[in-house]
Amino acid sequence: MPIIEVKHVSKHYPRHRGARALVGRGGILDWLRGRKRETFAALDGVSLSMEAGESLGIIGRNGSGKSTLLKLLAGVTLPTTGEVRVHGLVASLLELGAGFHAILTGRENVYLNAGLLGMRHAQVDAVFDDIVAFAGIGEFIDQTVDTYSSGMYVRLAFATAVHTDPDIFLVDEVLAVGDEDFQRRCRVKIGELREAGKTIVFVSHDLSIVNTLCDRIILLDQGKMLVRDTPQQTIDYYLRQVGRAAGVHTLALEDLEVIFCQGRLSLFRAGKEITAPGGFRLRLESMGNWYDSTGADWRVTVREPTRCVARGVMARLPLTLDFTLELSPSGLTWRMAMTRHREAPITVADALLVFPPDWNEWYYGELCGDFPEMLPGDLEWAVIVPMRHGVKEAAVASKQDSTLPAVLVECDAGDQPLQLQCWNADYISGTRIVQAARYFAQAGQAAATGVTELMTLRLDLGLDRAGLQQRLRERAREYTITSGKLQARVEPGAVLLSHGEQELTTDVHLHTQFLAAGLWNFSQTLLWDAVTREGDTLRIAGESRRFPLRQRWEISPAPGGIRFRLRFEIREAMDLQEFNVSLGLVPAYLRWSTPHESGDFPRDLVEEKTWTHLNRDYGPADYAEASGGGLPRVALRNRDANLPVHMTVLASGLSGMRILQAIRVPEGSPAFHLAPGIHDAFDGLVTLTDAP
Repeated sequence: MPIIEVKHVSKHYPRHRGARALVGRGGILDWLRGRKRETFAALDGVSLSMEAGESLGIIGRNGSGKSTLLKLLAGVTLPTTGEVRVHGLVASLLELGAGFHAILTGRENVYLNAGLLGMRHAQVDAVFDDIVAFAGIGEFIDQTVDTYSSGMYVRLAFATAVHTDPDIFLVDEVLAVGDEDFQRRCRVKIGELREAGKTIVFVSHDLSIVNTLCDRIILLDQGKMLVRDTPQQTIDYYLRQVGRAAGVHTLALEDLEVIFCQGRLSLFRAGKEITAPGGFRLRLESMGNWYDSTGADWRVTVREPTRCVARGVMARLPLTLDFTLELSPSGLTWRMAMTRHREAPITVADALLVFPPDWNEWYYGELCGDFPEMLPGDLEWAVIVPMRHGVKEAAVASKQDSTLPAVLVECDAGDQPLQLQCWNADYISGTRIVQAARYFAQAGQAAATGVTELMTLRLDLGLDRAGLQQRLRERAREYTITSGKLQARVEPGAVLLSHGEQELTTDVHLHTQFLAAGLWNFSQTLLWDAVTREGDTLRIAGESRRFPLRQRWEISPAPGGIRFRLRFEIREAMDLQEFNVSLGLVPAYLRWSTPHESGDFPRDLVEEKTWTHLNRDYGPADYAEASGGGLPRVALRNRDANLPVHMTVLASGLSGMRILQAIRVPEGSPAFHLAPGIHDAFDGLVTLTDAP
């Protein structure tokens, strides 16, 4: 038997036009004369049924009848015609705190509201501590609620309702209350209720949350119910229907369609949505708060089949946003600008491109990988690949569904700083995110008035996954140099060496370390710019997060191998106690040697020791090398006598990696004293000799 049955339900309300309408049409004179009052239909012939444990989402524009339907299910009001049957205990999260009394304490209101929802006093005792902990009220629980902030008020009301353990939850936009942390806990709690088999009827304008939480979705439009075959198709239809508003425009070219809707972009190819229900949007950070482009009042000023211009007036910031969208056969160009009417402390402007979880492969510069699976405990966004300065391309694709187009995102902010990253959203949202963030030079300070071009995003949908991989290989070749059979590929903080198809380095590869203020800093932890190429020479620079130091690397072919040159760019005077260049080799290497001694790499090391020194003579030396295992003999060499080094050989007890290391230490003083400027640090070679 269905737990909820709605049969041909309509709900009519009289039209009220104020006190003066008492003597006009529909007023008291018409009533005395027996004339019918004018009404409007909030719901018109709605029918649906739900089985126990189902989750139903209701979407639609404001005034479409969503809240009216929930009130009928809650028994707050009765239908004008038709029948509503609800079997089981109902908790209605329609207007949080509607039953709270200002003169009562939070504790008293918890017992009162839980009692109204059908709980006995002993049952409330059992969950009272959980309610208080969830609400985060603490010692204020025994204060009267008229002393509460609005956030405390709604947190306690929500916490009370979700702990009453009813059969049916009716939820109306309550996940929009409270701060970001509380909203996240609300989403998790709703997810737990769904997993526990509770029947949930959920109303929200957040299409991503509705799509994630609900088994079925219905659309209400002017009181009538519209249903499509799947939740996604219902959402797609809804997005098209809201195109009648002044702040909405649809662009179409061949099988590509873009819907701009009140500051949000939704992309479709061949009728299938490419974006997640949340779409693409812009955010601004000001004084620690985020303001979404969907919160602006938008008006499309230029409407063309493949182009539109829209302006949005921000409600809580003294500025307007300007979007220009242009569609081409391969994709979309999205230009963003803002006009500040008064000084406004804008810190960051970032574009969020939100994709469904079916897009499970990421591309970032010349790197690629799989998005990790999102688990129930994932309550925060998780960065997928460390951010690199200068990377202006990222892409998403599907490994399982070849019908889904790959989406390549190219970012341009002129000469302004822009950071590109890939993220997994939280488990409830269940989406992939490409984020392009524009940072302002005077963070937190008042921004000057006038027009600021924010960024331009170009979305290429003309590549399939194979095309993206080919582009990746081409990009990898841009970052690779060859010397004989030795290949060196530059990545942020490391150089990967190979001999034909045989990888010679592993784990940390060729990298650098420096010791300052008693702290070791590895090159992989720096913020790296994009690789640049000039002929056969590759250059890359990385910024320390902690110290006023940048490393500049230069990698080029040399006789028998490659040349690696390291320089330090110092912004403020500082001391370095020690630094080194290290080469991490695969475990197949068997023997090692320096000018002073030689030996075998150990086969077994104590795991507690991460890196173990093998040589005993640390005197100045020009090289350290490894051989054996059928691999080419590889050596790390110093080529500049004016930059003397000490060579050491190590092995990793955890990974089995072999390490050749060139160390520079100050002679006769505790540290290198580096003044502002550019300093030569190391000039060496990695050479290769074929195995016998």
